[in-house]
Amino acid sequence: MWGGFRLAKQFLTIDEDYTGGRIQGERNSQEDDFGFDNSKANDFLLILADGMGGHEGGAVASSLAITTFMDAYHAISGNVTKRLRYALRKTNQQLALRKKPYPELKDMGCTLVGVALSDEQIGWISVGDSPLWLYNAGRLERLNADHSMQPVLQQLLQQSELTSEEVANHPNRNMLRSAVTGEKIELIDQPSIPLELYPGDCILLASDGIFTLSEAEIRKILQQQDLSAQQLVQKLLKAVQDKGKSNQDNTTVLVVKIPDTMEVVKAPKIWRWQTGILLSLLTLVLMLWIGTQL
Repeated sequence: MWGGFRLAKQFLTIDEDYTGGRIQGERNSQEDDFGFDNSKANDFLLILADGMGGHEGGAVASSLAITTFMDAYHAISGNVTKRLRYALRKTNQQLALRKKPYPELKDMGCTLVGVALSDEQIGWISVGDSPLWLYNAGRLERLNADHSMQPVLQQLLQQSELTSEEVANHPNRNMLRSAVTGEKIELIDQPSIPLELYPGDCILLASDGIFTLSEAEIRKILQQQDLSAQQLVQKLLKAVQDKGKSNQDNTTVLVVKIPDTMEVVKAPKIWRWQTGILLSLLTLVLMLWIGTQL
């Protein structure tokens, strides 16, 4: 455990440790929405939704998703995994109810990523293609699954069933395989157990407009550790705008910096994949040694 590491208001401050921002891009309306809840000690929640279904429908879906998810998450007790799952279910139900009396909203829906930080862990639940990244010590790691067609097309490319040009110009390349629409949710990404956090970690949650930037460009901005969360958000959004991409999508960026000024009283941080490799090697050595004793 870390001595005194609690994600409460006295440790995470708006703009310095966490903040969010969004730009409309070249679209006619803003259909992204986001929210934070830092009101409860040791229970920090951030949510992002990217709406779809036309000008009115997309904005309604994302706004409704944020407020419903936040209220539902705090409505029950239990572990983070259970509460996130409950909040997603209630959000999907609420979208279905909102659609009923309004035919013009029949096609509305949204992506949704809900992230909960508690003690030294991060848990999430995710539907759609809005990315959640974890940055530390020069490494940028995407945590959640991509529910667009991109992973499917990339797999077909690796199997030589499509060419790079065919993937780049595929008519379904931007299609979602799962979204929150009030109907059955086809794909949900949620870890079975939360992931460990370390002091100095930086969490980035965004809508798909961020993909105007490469991961290398995103990593280069996040490695500026002396910048506040607000400054990082501003730099990321400006980098998207500076690309001048035709028909640039709405882009929303949320950044949370885990303070690195707290005393660490557990083992020094080693990347998760390195830990896994070391454990596997130790297990193999132990098995070989046992075999020599038989």
